[in-house]
Amino acid sequence: MNRNDLFTRDKYVLLDGGMGTMLQAKGLKLGARPELLSITEPEMLTGIHREYVQAGADIVYANTFGASAKKLEGSGHSVAEVISASLACARRAVQGTGALVALDVGPLGELLEPAGTLKFEDAYRCFQEIVIAGAQADVIVVETMTDLYEVKAAILAAKENSTLPILASMSFEAGGRTFTGCTVESFAATARGLGADAIGINCSLGPKEIFPMAKRLAEAVPGSFPVFVKPNAGLPRADGSGYDITPQLYAMQMKPYRELNLFAAGGCCGTTPEFIQLLNGVFAGCKPGRPDHPMKSVICSPVSCVNVDGITVVGERINPTGKKRFQQALRENDMNYVLEQAVSQVEAGAQILDVNVGAPGVDEPALMEQVVKALQSVVSLPLQLDSSHAEALERGLRVYNGKPIVNSVNGEPEVLEKILPLCKKYGAAVVGLAIDKRGIQPKAEDRVAVARRIKEAALAAGIPQEDIYIDCLTLTASAQQQDVLATVEALHTCKTELGVRTILGVSNISFGLPCRTYLNTTFLTMAMYAGLDLAIMNPSSEEMMAAVYAYNVLINRDPQSTKYIE
Repeated sequence: MNRNDLFTRDKYVLLDGGMGTMLQAKGLKLGARPELLSITEPEMLTGIHREYVQAGADIVYANTFGASAKKLEGSGHSVAEVISASLACARRAVQGTGALVALDVGPLGELLEPAGTLKFEDAYRCFQEIVIAGAQADVIVVETMTDLYEVKAAILAAKENSTLPILASMSFEAGGRTFTGCTVESFAATARGLGADAIGINCSLGPKEIFPMAKRLAEAVPGSFPVFVKPNAGLPRADGSGYDITPQLYAMQMKPYRELNLFAAGGCCGTTPEFIQLLNGVFAGCKPGRPDHPMKSVICSPVSCVNVDGITVVGERINPTGKKRFQQALRENDMNYVLEQAVSQVEAGAQILDVNVGAPGVDEPALMEQVVKALQSVVSLPLQLDSSHAEALERGLRVYNGKPIVNSVNGEPEVLEKILPLCKKYGAAVVGLAIDKRGIQPKAEDRVAVARRIKEAALAAGIPQEDIYIDCLTLTASAQQQDVLATVEALHTCKTELGVRTILGVSNISFGLPCRTYLNTTFLTMAMYAGLDLAIMNPSSEEMMAAVYAYNVLINRDPQSTKYIE
């Protein structure tokens, strides 16, 4: 099999089974470093790979799962030395068979900040060293991850230092989250956005337990996007003697996966060549690829995945515009004040937080990175990175854990050319302001024309339609009263004719007028009825939040009026 044909075949791909299980059966001692066997016992290692190839495996994972600088420290061997030797063992085993060799990249063994002490940049450098050392592999597999931040570091290292295909896999617990709380949907949105070529689930559980999560994973990506699984041989026995299901039972429990039209399947802990051989029969005749389905527009942190389907509240308070106290906090690096604004908005009911740090006299790129990291240590809501500064956006996007929104681009070609590639690289959704060098046009149709250009440019940059948001721009009623309705008309047209999501900074409508909440709430209601998806507003406004809850009752989005009653 040629690696260039990996995702175009009309036949599923069979992955190998457990390496640790085979090594333990051959006498590997508890606590020993299995990666060193490529140097001390190369023939034994090659023999294990060969058994999996003979069982029908199309891809064998090289014995590099723990070949990081952190795990090899004190071993007397370098990352490059161990990985080179491990790839050589696998390459000898597949010679003449057409099977591919994967560089197997496992967790580093330390939690990243803020949950742990390992810095994101240090994790990236560890993975970068592994990827460069594994250049002779056919594919890169990032597997058994429990921390979405670590997945991001590994995928970025692979994308920026290699052209090999990337398969990314996380390990979920019975409750449907990883050890660190990451959801299936957050993993799918983030890994796909970062450029993984396939995503999957491996380890922790057996086929029966993983199946519902694998189904959710397949539903969270387009039908053409490859999904794979590598379950354990059931669950560990209480006496520590191995796993609780036989190869035959494993094969039986894998049969429901045929309906998912997987790209690939194999085995993890407890599985052997016999398990893999039986999988060949299970998936005989199966073809990868699922029917297309409408894609949800999701914005996520690891633990919170927001499906933007109808009105969603974006908290506006982390923004220095017109706020002297906030500007002072940014200049004095007062993170406590910033975090207080975040927490108060979460408590008030915000679903996403807008983050703007563009105050006079500050280093915006450095501050954006610092604030994003600080917010992620305190709140779990997804973020909207709000800036026109390309470097500030990139600094924030790089350290953001999950899938954010970038606010914003506009209709000017030079802006689109600068910002859209960043959104594509980091898997972010994007807000397009319906404005260009001519300014905000008074007529709705002229703003829609700008929005159409933005949509076309975003699609051309590889950003999917569900990740395109258009802001038709809220004018100030005190100054441009005759043009207020044009915003609502343009929003409705963008929603119905362009098929994009919509966003507005609602409170702008009332600048300069008394009793602002009356105007804000009425305008918000008009915009919601016209199809507004994201409302950038103050969630601490009881009247505006009441309008959101009431609206969701009236359009039957709040079953039994539960949230309204609360």
